[in-house]
Amino acid sequence: MAMVVQQHETVAFLASAFAAGLIILHGRRQRESIWHPMSSWWIKRRALVENTRLDNLLVIADFDATITTGDSIQCHDMLGFSELMTPAFRREFAPLLDWATNPDVDGVAWWDKAHELMIKHGQPPRHLIPRMVRETRMEPRPGALKLLARLAVLQVPLLIVSAGLSDVIEEFLRQHDALTENITVCSNRLNYGASTRTARMLLPASRPQPATRCRVAGADSAPQSVAPSPPITSFTKDTAYRASSAFFRQHSRRSTLIVIGDSCSDIDAATNVPHEHGISIGFLNGKEIGTEASSKHLQTYDALVLAHDGSLAPVDELVDEIARTDTNVPEKLVRRMSFEVKQQPPARPLRAHSQRGD
Repeated sequence: MAMVVQQHETVAFLASAFAAGLIILHGRRQRESIWHPMSSWWIKRRALVENTRLDNLLVIADFDATITTGDSIQCHDMLGFSELMTPAFRREFAPLLDWATNPDVDGVAWWDKAHELMIKHGQPPRHLIPRMVRETRMEPRPGALKLLARLAVLQVPLLIVSAGLSDVIEEFLRQHDALTENITVCSNRLNYGASTRTARMLLPASRPQPATRCRVAGADSAPQSVAPSPPITSFTKDTAYRASSAFFRQHSRRSTLIVIGDSCSDIDAATNVPHEHGISIGFLNGKEIGTEASSKHLQTYDALVLAHDGSLAPVDELVDEIARTDTNVPEKLVRRMSFEVKQQPPARPLRAHSQRGD
């Protein structure tokens, strides 16, 4: 009887070990499948590393669900969900967040309506943006802060082209000590210029009463307009070259592009940008390889990263290799890069709010 029990225990142990092995193997396969390079990736990557000097490199990136995790809240949605905004604004903005039943939440007109409501209600007040960003569920993608730190140390220009809001993006970067001089944000910017009104001075009737401009107290806390007009949207990112003409003039000698985004339209930000070498990395953010939802991404990008918290490490490693391969980069700068660029902690899991993909 004891022998039978011992045999059962042995079988149970082996079964548990086998199951654990399958779980470990499954986990390894999952981790391996996070990075999905196309055949074009290897060809273009080799050309980049062999032919690119660091002072020729330029990076163009989306913000929402690219620099942030795929399930982070997005810029405009942050306003609609934030309890810091007025109830009247949230009430009117709510239909724009109704992805399931409202047919009017897509298209360029979405941004026009969203910005119209922001101006109408004076939302968000400028002084509340830091608190709103700090308290919301917006997290940097794993590897994002490390990549940003590397680009800053190496003085590689980064153009963030986003259909979101510049004010939110810059505040997010500021709170993560990542708003550095090499970064330019091409997005929709809230204009908080002081509002003025015409008033007449009370002077004797025999004297002329000149018109004066009087500042309305507190008016500069509310946005007066949103620029540019028409707005930058997910459908109009091909206007980035014109909208950021000063940036591209300044860096006209940089002829190697790295483009990263999560929507297929994000790569349009590189349209019309002159370059000799280019490579693109896309984030699927929950979509699976082999599904209809990912088919266009497979045709658009040279490599894909899966999962909402898929890492930016492959981009960071590419920049690192370019820097170390370039014999013109001073050894002192390489040592500084190794010292200052530190591994960033992974983002905590979040719940997705948006499907738009700014």
